[in-house]
Amino acid sequence: MNTFIKLALLCLSLLVMRVSTTNATARPYSVDGMIGQVNGRAIYTNAVLDEQLRETLARWGRELPRDTFRQRAAERIAVRLNGMVTDALVYGEAQRDLSDAERQGLVGAESNYREQLLREHGQGSPALAEANLIEQTGLNLDQTIEQWRQAAVVSRYMRQKLTPKVNVTRKDIKRYYQENYDKYNAPEQRTIRVIQTLSPEDAEYVKSMLDAGTAFEEAAEDTRNQFRPEQGGLMGVMAGDMLFANPAVNEATLGLNAGECVGPIDVDGKNWFVCVEDIQQPKGQSLMDAQTQIQSILYEQQLREHSERYREHLFEVGSYNSIEKMTLTLLEIATDRYAATVR
Repeated sequence: MNTFIKLALLCLSLLVMRVSTTNATARPYSVDGMIGQVNGRAIYTNAVLDEQLRETLARWGRELPRDTFRQRAAERIAVRLNGMVTDALVYGEAQRDLSDAERQGLVGAESNYREQLLREHGQGSPALAEANLIEQTGLNLDQTIEQWRQAAVVSRYMRQKLTPKVNVTRKDIKRYYQENYDKYNAPEQRTIRVIQTLSPEDAEYVKSMLDAGTAFEEAAEDTRNQFRPEQGGLMGVMAGDMLFANPAVNEATLGLNAGECVGPIDVDGKNWFVCVEDIQQPKGQSLMDAQTQIQSILYEQQLREHSERYREHLFEVGSYNSIEKMTLTLLEIATDRYAATVR
């Protein structure tokens, strides 16, 4: 979330608390009307309070005190409105950028989408499709098609406007690989067993067993072992260079090859025996192997950054109703609908 939105949410939070203390009862608001405009285009209540948000608000209304509900609802509504306003601002720019041929192609695509909606939601009947769409999404047939059209136009415009600005260089790929080396080259993995005794006598007994050729796992099952004797002292498969918190035990273990054991090591009166059963080196990826994936990751990162900056610019210079005022209007609707009981 950018700094502008965070500041807006902070101001809105203070305003919500002030309004909450002065409005003892919810005022009646239209639940499906226009609550604002962006570049002359309407924003409807049900477009903001979509099915997912309505489900969330209903759950909060059941679970939360009224003031807490209002605070969380205001934040969620403001974030959604912010996204819708910036999308609408981009849509205005994208509309103006369409060629005549693209406009004609879009008309045909809209017609096909309308037919698809009629088949899927109304078995060919516009009235049935409209009723089902309103019940399922809160949007009527025309609003649903308009939402689809906006998404298609914006997607095309953003690709054409921002893609030329993305430039992932070989140097970028190499730097990312080096900064995320462990991601592509996992460290060694050791299967480790441990014996821990509490007295010098027990430690000497375990040492005599190991010196006599007793397998470490079998020795670890002895009752003198305080570390998982029922599992033969199995610590598990450990990766990296930080295997034990104690430096002496950790350093001694790192010095072992597969099949080698060490001990006893005295640590605060406890004696440790450690055995490395096996060492595996997971197959890594070279820079050459990983470069295609890294290029895709960096491409998407740059595209998101350019998109965010462009949207913020439009948000600053665009024409739209106050998001704070629209949020408060929607908050009263949401409070009246989902948290009407004062608690």
